[in-house]
Amino acid sequence: MLERRTAIFLVNLIQDVSILRPLMIMAHRDFGFDVRVLATAKFRSRDLFGIWEAELDLLCRETNARVVIYRSDWEAFAELQETGIIFSASESNVPEHEASHALFRYAPPTFLKVTLQHGFECVGFRHSPAHDRVYGPKVSFGADIVCAWQPAKFQASLAPSQRPKVLVTGPTGVLQPFTGRVARGSGPGLVCENLHSVRMKSIAGSSDEFLASFTEFCRLMAEDGERVLLRPHPGGQFVLKNNVELPPNVEVNNAPMYRLDLRGLAYGISAPSSVLIDMLLADLPTAVWRDSQGSVDTSNYAGLTTVSSPRELREFAIEAKANPSRFVDLQRKFLQEQQLVIEPREVFDAYVRLFQAAGRIEARRAQPRIERHRLLVVANAHLPTVQVCLERPLQPLVDRGELALELLTEPRLKEEAARLESPDRLGAWLGEKMDLFGPDAIIFSRYSGPHSSHIVDWARRNSVPIIYHIDDDLLAVPRSLGEAKHAYHNAPDRLETVRTLLGTADLVYVSTEALRERLVARFPHLPAVVGAINASGRVMHPPRPGPAKVIGYMASADHLPNLEMVLPVIADLLDAHPEIAFELFGSIPVPAELARFGDRVRWLEPIADYAEFLKALGQREWDIGICPLVATEFNRTKSNNKWIEYSSLGIATVASAGMAYDDCCSGGCGFLAQDLDGWAFALERLLSDDNARVAMVTRAQQKLEAEYGLAAHRQQILDIVRLAGERAARTLIREDA
Repeated sequence: MLERRTAIFLVNLIQDVSILRPLMIMAHRDFGFDVRVLATAKFRSRDLFGIWEAELDLLCRETNARVVIYRSDWEAFAELQETGIIFSASESNVPEHEASHALFRYAPPTFLKVTLQHGFECVGFRHSPAHDRVYGPKVSFGADIVCAWQPAKFQASLAPSQRPKVLVTGPTGVLQPFTGRVARGSGPGLVCENLHSVRMKSIAGSSDEFLASFTEFCRLMAEDGERVLLRPHPGGQFVLKNNVELPPNVEVNNAPMYRLDLRGLAYGISAPSSVLIDMLLADLPTAVWRDSQGSVDTSNYAGLTTVSSPRELREFAIEAKANPSRFVDLQRKFLQEQQLVIEPREVFDAYVRLFQAAGRIEARRAQPRIERHRLLVVANAHLPTVQVCLERPLQPLVDRGELALELLTEPRLKEEAARLESPDRLGAWLGEKMDLFGPDAIIFSRYSGPHSSHIVDWARRNSVPIIYHIDDDLLAVPRSLGEAKHAYHNAPDRLETVRTLLGTADLVYVSTEALRERLVARFPHLPAVVGAINASGRVMHPPRPGPAKVIGYMASADHLPNLEMVLPVIADLLDAHPEIAFELFGSIPVPAELARFGDRVRWLEPIADYAEFLKALGQREWDIGICPLVATEFNRTKSNNKWIEYSSLGIATVASAGMAYDDCCSGGCGFLAQDLDGWAFALERLLSDDNARVAMVTRAQQKLEAEYGLAAHRQQILDIVRLAGERAARTLIREDA
């Protein structure tokens, strides 16, 4: 008997809810699929008035669906462990669709991935010239199936590589039409704004002209005692976001289109937008607004009535009420010529075939055999990143003999290159070593050194996946980190190695979402995955009761600007509390401003071995640890490693707000400081309230174990390796084909 299937619906943009709604109901009602919604955190932030979250909650109650709000690719991927079908209404390689596109690229083959055309002029299907100027003509999809509203011959923007994916289904909106009797034309007219669109924004003055025409039109209608409904675009909400003053006879209707029965309205007017198709399907007399110069492209709506000036809008409104059939006949002809699939039974049957196909997928998952894992890590040196982010969580598997982990460093490669005196001989030496070890994945961790091409060539010959692991923006290391570090990372050959490996890797394993966004901005097609955990830990020491005695900061020398940012607060505290000491652990020097405090300010030399470092830090019995970060673009990509380490050792954390520590410190698990006053308040509170400090650390340690544990981190790495292998296999299949 086949296992029960799962239907997953990705919600990223506001308008996704309307497009996916009929299919969620269909999946639950007609096929008995387990329904799940994966919604991005950005969906919530885009829903300014909470309308769509409420709609989604109601829909989930109707379909017995579970909602997962995810903040990173990894959190979403963790939900893809079953078999079934994934739908997205906003998936392509344009930046606004990146969240869905990334998920589609890495979803396991046990899911059928389906992208829905979400509008008449949808990006990648039949978009306008303005979209070409912004996104380019070659938009692609990560889906297996691309559901279109019309035959492919009408989809002028479909890239040739995407045409084999097309299945003509028609729009999902026709699956739930309004029924019952209605007094046609008895209500007011409807005007829809689409002022946030690329098309309008790309033409100077078009938005202002639309608003001016609309305002004057409403004044003219008021003279006739007529009301006008205004519907803001669900995602744009231009008139509401910008507090546009509206005439008194205007009523804003912000309800989802599936709750607005267009049949009862007198007419509809809109700038080019898919809402025009909704109007046509309802046999509502409809006009397309365009600017007086004709700069706004309306070519996809050729054959429909067009209006520009307030006088033309009023004349259309009067004629639509007096003689609606004149417009309706024209509109039906337009729909027929466009060959839109709009018959509900035909659309339903098309989606039935998709659900049936998902039901036939056989999930033959191999049971994980950890003992077979052999990982080669290539790094510039035995860096803390290698130890913290890879070796430490994997060490239990190594200790049990279930995992072989090999480290190859840049100094070793240079040493062998000097000894062999020939690139060919070095390549042969590397080949022999790698043949002998037989890695089933290669992880380049922050690697920027020479000779990586030999390793890549071996991996490609042997179908071994390549992962590039990165936890800093190595392509934009600023001078503020020090001249030596700046010169090292910005050497042209190192930058070229990083770029090449990013472009070569089957998977790029990124530490934070902020870093992924910076990398994808440079490389739009980068196969980048964010791990929910960058550093992990376990509780090693409980919080120390009693009065706080030591504030500490562990950092390398390049963090000096971060320390200097909070130095005035540290100095004031040391003046106010003569019983308190301040310690620095690492290569960061003691600032001259603190010299006057004598032996109350102590420096501890760095320890390279991470286990020994943690042991030594635990012995220092710090009560409070600080995590200052200057708000630079480079620092915004930093990870929350210090909070992990402080929390594991029973140390309370005070960190810069708006950086890497917002999530881990939330829920009373750390103090977040916005400015120097915030730093002073947080440190003073922890120094003066011992119970509050102990309670904070206790909460932090509970979160550490629940969300940043070593076991979860270990599984994340193994899953990353699996995903890289699946992606490499897909690449190989495409190349063979």
